Amino acid sequence: MDIQSYLNQVFRNSFLSKKERTDLTEEMAAHLNSSKERYINEGCSSDQATKKALESFGNPISIREKLTKETFGLSSSVILGLICISGFLFVSSLILGIIANHYGIHNRVIELSPVLFITICAICGALLLTRRNIDRLCLVSVPFLFGLGYLQAYLGLFKNMLGGIESFNLFENLFFSGAYDFSGRSSFMLIGGFIITLQTIAIFILSKNIYISVMPFLFSVMYTISHMLVIGMYYLFFSNGFISQVTNGYNVFVAGNIQRLTDIGIKLGMCIVLFLILNTIKKIIAKRTMETV
Repeated sequence: MDIQSYLNQVFRNSFLSKKERTDLTEEMAAHLNSSKERYINEGCSSDQATKKALESFGNPISIREKLTKETFGLSSSVILGLICISGFLFVSSLILGIIANHYGIHNRVIELSPVLFITICAICGALLLTRRNIDRLCLVSVPFLFGLGYLQAYLGLFKNMLGGIESFNLFENLFFSGAYDFSGRSSFMLIGGFIITLQTIAIFILSKNIYISVMPFLFSVMYTISHMLVIGMYYLFFSNGFISQVTNGYNVFVAGNIQRLTDIGIKLGMCIVLFLILNTIKKIIAKRTMETV
């Protein structure tokens, strides 16, 4: 194995950026060539020197695992494994839910399981966009508001916090797309989008990572699509025989899908605009920092 083949093996499936791979490749190549020259000066042939240099440098897979763990917090193989496992569990929970419903078994755990697994899958995938611990902390915080929405919708969390005078369902209305129906909730969409914008700005201030900053919008879209998929599959297989505590029948669900699609469009549009704005701000900050130095 020559040096280039060795380096290719190190960075295969590393998920590092092109710049990171280029910089590390140059650094490692310089070190390996230096070691090779040293062995040649000691009397080794070119092939022997290359072999010894590579052996002294270490196993390429182990090096890749170490590099990616330092970069992403977890090694690339662990992240890939978690993505595959959670993705498999997501699909399995959908299938098992349909089978269970066929035998008259359906509850909130069955409905919430796919949401949990798709969340884990998304977080693991987004780890590849992180570089520091603060990035990862911000990433873990992304599903918080949506989690409150789901918990309020399915478990009635905080609904009686006003002393029973009025049901408190703000989280459900703002962050749970299952609340959408034909009664019109455009104001909730806009308010929810505004709060997610604040979350995005807060994450950017803390991490300066643009990709993690816009994750709240992408997670919002993911949860909306997941709700349409999960509940839609149950109605597809069981029609009006399907009963859920968060839907009011097939007609209401379908009518709500129009609002969900609108919400997806709004969130994606806001995501793109904010990404461009934050990217511009980051470039300005970087430019001023360089000028100061």
